[in-house]
Amino acid sequence: MANDDFFTKMMFGANAPGRHEETETDAEAETVEDAEVSQEADYMHVLNQVGEIMDSLDELKPVFKEIGSMVSALKNKISI
Repeated sequence: MANDDFFTKMMFGANAPGRHEETETDAEAETVEDAEVSQEADYMHVLNQVGEIMDSLDELKPVFKEIGSMVSALKNKISI
């Protein structure tokens, strides 16, 4: 019945999960290790990007203060 499942064929095509036997060889073990290493590199990249964003926000603080003072002035003008 799973072979005739329309949605499984649509989502996975001929390579539906469970159709192939999975055997772990040395090559697959190496690819898993490579994936772990690349994942660590991705974390470093993300952390670097977060640092850059924080630096940009520090540079924009004076702009936010100016905008805040303008908004406060508008609120005072509207309430009067």
